[in-house]
Amino acid sequence: MTLVLDTQVTDFEWAQIVDRISRRQFFGGAAGVAAALAVSACGTSDAESEAVGDTIPYTWAEFSGDVPRSPKRVVVLDGRVDLEFAMMMDYPIVGSGNFWFPDESAGFQFPGRAIEDASFVNVAGDFSTNFEAVLGLDPDLIVMTHIGYSSDWYGNERLASIAPLLVVGDDIEPIAGHPVDWRGALLAQARQLDRVAIAEASIAEYERKLAELRPLLQDKLGGKNLVFGVQTPTGFVVHQRNLRISVALDAGLDVLFRDDNNSENSFEVSFEQLDVLAPADVIIAQARNQEALDVIKTQPTWQRLPVVQAGNVITTDARYNQGFALTSAIFLDVLADAAGRF
Repeated sequence: MTLVLDTQVTDFEWAQIVDRISRRQFFGGAAGVAAALAVSACGTSDAESEAVGDTIPYTWAEFSGDVPRSPKRVVVLDGRVDLEFAMMMDYPIVGSGNFWFPDESAGFQFPGRAIEDASFVNVAGDFSTNFEAVLGLDPDLIVMTHIGYSSDWYGNERLASIAPLLVVGDDIEPIAGHPVDWRGALLAQARQLDRVAIAEASIAEYERKLAELRPLLQDKLGGKNLVFGVQTPTGFVVHQRNLRISVALDAGLDVLFRDDNNSENSFEVSFEQLDVLAPADVIIAQARNQEALDVIKTQPTWQRLPVVQAGNVITTDARYNQGFALTSAIFLDVLADAAGRF
């Protein structure tokens, strides 16, 4: 949407602008007036008026607030967990963060679900938020991850002055066999939003895919030691508790170094300590960047690892580290790729 300043403002329109400035105070002074005028030129959305009278109380971790029951214009801030959640709730998404793939459309990581017309509201790889872009999209709901909210990555106060916030997370207290209980987290949040049926359908689709691939995964990877982690410029971060491990456990696979109670979720080994990975039959790693991938390949301790010599190292990206049913289903394909090597 192109923002323009309409100089022909009626008394009634001016009263509306003043009211909106009082509710959206973050630009300050003349800049705030100009921003409100610009948005006013685009018209007040139906969603804004509808959301005021039909809201639902919602709580997640330390966040609590009222959110619209049926939002019409939704912006997500990160573009991974929050985007996936908004997709599964069937929210109409008009804006998204774009952390990892600046040249791709929002949601491209979920096959068939790319949102070609969603605008980006931050810079890929940067926690800064373009508040003018967010305001220009006139959202009636802003969705963000729990870690983004608790760390105040995006400017919670300013965002809350634009639209109600919805804070989501992909994990609650672990249960037996699931170090990351994304199912429980998804259902607990969807229940508050009166969208349980949608969440259950997404989980059922994942379960169907799991049942389809589990025999192959058991046949090829059963009894083998899997390691998950991240290649860094100084070593290797071993993951002990995340969504990928939960998916592997769903498939009945063995994960080295798993620790459901480690609040840090991982530990790092230096290049000199890489021999701790020697028992691994498969390593599924995320390269932090191409430099990290290139550097570790030159290390003698990496080259000596049996799993490296066997060619059983699979490099993915950060898309599969967090999420819900959609991400879990995609990671089953990564495991199927690993199975194809045996």
